[in-house]
Amino acid sequence: MSLIKNSAWNIVGFAIPIIIAIPAMGYLARVLGVEKFGLFTLAYALVGYASIFDAGLSRAVIRAVAMYSSEDEVLRKILGTATCFVLILSILASMMLFLSAEKLAGILSISDLAKHDAVRGFEWLSLTVTPLLLSMIWFSYLEGKSDFLKLNVLKSSTGITVALLPVVFVLYEVSFTSAIFGLIAGRSITAIISYFYGLSRLRRGVFNADWNTLKELLNFGGWITITNILSPVMVYFDRFLISNVVGAQSVAFYTAPAEAVGRLLLIPVAVSRAVFPTLSAKHPDAESQTKLAYKLLALFSVSMAFLVFVLAKKILLLWLGPEYLGDSVTVLQVLVIGFIFNSMAQIPMTRIHAAGYSRVTALIHVFEILPYILGLYFLVMKFSLIGAAIAWSLRVFIDYLILEFYSRKLAAESRGLHGLC
Repeated sequence: MSLIKNSAWNIVGFAIPIIIAIPAMGYLARVLGVEKFGLFTLAYALVGYASIFDAGLSRAVIRAVAMYSSEDEVLRKILGTATCFVLILSILASMMLFLSAEKLAGILSISDLAKHDAVRGFEWLSLTVTPLLLSMIWFSYLEGKSDFLKLNVLKSSTGITVALLPVVFVLYEVSFTSAIFGLIAGRSITAIISYFYGLSRLRRGVFNADWNTLKELLNFGGWITITNILSPVMVYFDRFLISNVVGAQSVAFYTAPAEAVGRLLLIPVAVSRAVFPTLSAKHPDAESQTKLAYKLLALFSVSMAFLVFVLAKKILLLWLGPEYLGDSVTVLQVLVIGFIFNSMAQIPMTRIHAAGYSRVTALIHVFEILPYILGLYFLVMKFSLIGAAIAWSLRVFIDYLILEFYSRKLAAESRGLHGLC
C-alpha cells in the first residue's frame, strides 16, 4: 500500500471538482447577488449538517470493510445493513428539513424580497438528503477496500456534476430555488452513479439488513454520531449566528472565505483518509505511513497558509469581485491560520478512530462545544465577521492540541501492552 499513491488519487478526486467549483461559485456570487448567494452557501452548510443522519455508519463501514475485505458475505451484510438504516434516517431528516423551511427563513433574518424564494428553496433542499447519505455509504465501501483509483474517478465525475448543475439551472432562471434544483439534480446523479459504478458485484443484497451487524456498526458509529452532530455545529454555527445577528445580507462576506478554506481542507482530509484503512487493518507499515503523512501535511498546510495570507486580497478580487474586498480579506487571513492546525489535527483524529476509540473524539467535542459557542457569540457581538473567524481559529488550535495529546497517549498505552505480551 502506498501512502503517496493513495493520497495522490484522493487529492485528484478532490482537486478536479474544486477546479470546477471555484469559478462556478464565483459566477453564482455575481449572478445571485450577495443575499441569495449567502443563502446558497447556507444551503450547502445545511446539507453538510444532514450528514449526521448517517449515524456514523459511513466511517464505521470504512473500518469494517478494511477489516473484512476478503469476506464477500460479511461485506454484503455490512453494506446492506448500513444502506437500509441510513435510508430510513435520511427520509426522517428530509421531512424535518421540509417542515422547518419557513421557520428557518425567519431565524436567518432574510429580507422580505428574498423570503418566498428562500422558503421554497429550503423546502426543495430536503430532497438532497437521501441521495447524499446513500452515496456516502456506497463511497465508504471503496474507501474501505482502498480502491482509491475507482473511488476518485467516481468522486471527480460526481463532484463536477454537483458543482456545475446549480450554474446550469441558474442560467435558466436567476433564483435561489433554481440553484437548489441544480443541487438536487447533482446529488441524485451522484447516488445513481455510486450505486451502479461503486458497488459493482456487491449490489445484490444491498437493501437487506442484519440486526447483529447493525449493533456492531453502531457500537463504533454511535460515538462518531456524537462527533458528527457537534462537529458541524462548530463548523457551520458561526454562519447562522452571523445571519441572525448581522443579517443574511452580510453572511456571504464570511461564508465565501470560509468556503475557500473549507476547500483547502479537502487535501489534508484526502491524506488522512488514505491512512485510515491501513491503520484500521493494522498493516505492518501503518505507523511509518502515518508519520510520513504528518510531515507532508505540515509542509503543505504551512506553505499554503502563507501563500493565501499574502495573496488574500487578490484571491477574493479575482474569485468573487470587488464587493468582497472589505472584512472578507481579514476573515480569510484569520481563517487560514486556523487552517494549519485543522489540517494537522486530521492525523491524530484518524489514529484515534482507526484504533476503535471513537468515544475519545466524541467526548472531546462534547467538552469543546459550549466554550466555543459562548466565545463565538462574544466575539461576533464585539468584532462581527472577524470575531467569528478568530473564534473558529482558536477552536481548531485547541482541538489540535487535545487530539495530539490523546493520540500520543493511546499510542504509548498500545506500545506498553505489546511490550507486556
